[in-house]
Amino acid sequence: MRVLTKTQGGDDRLKHKAMGSVFFEASTRTSASFQAAMQRLGGSVVHVDGHEWANSSVAQKVESLEDAIRTLEQHCDIAVLRHPISGSVEQVSQVATRPIVNAGDGAHEHPTQAFGRLHHLQ
Repeated sequence: MRVLTKTQGGDDRLKHKAMGSVFFEASTRTSASFQAAMQRLGGSVVHVDGHEWANSSVAQKVESLEDAIRTLEQHCDIAVLRHPISGSVEQVSQVATRPIVNAGDGAHEHPTQAFGRLHHLQ
């Protein structure tokens, strides 16, 4: 990805694909990196502010987190989820019909943080 970005600025291999970005917990770096990667590969981003959702039917227990993700799946090909409760991404992935990417849940790191730690060990 680094070489592709430096040499060509990106490409369009994800043209006509949409990524849902749902952050119940703020993280500028993580959110921006996922959104930039999707856009540099020609895809689009549907960002849902977790704080808005927190004030919606999800917070009022009328709609579960799983229901909310299923609704988002109707508009997106993949979802990136950051949530403050440990295990929430795994819980949602059990019912999701589309890929769910863990952008951090509770005390769990997301995969890109783990890659960064491996890089520092080399």
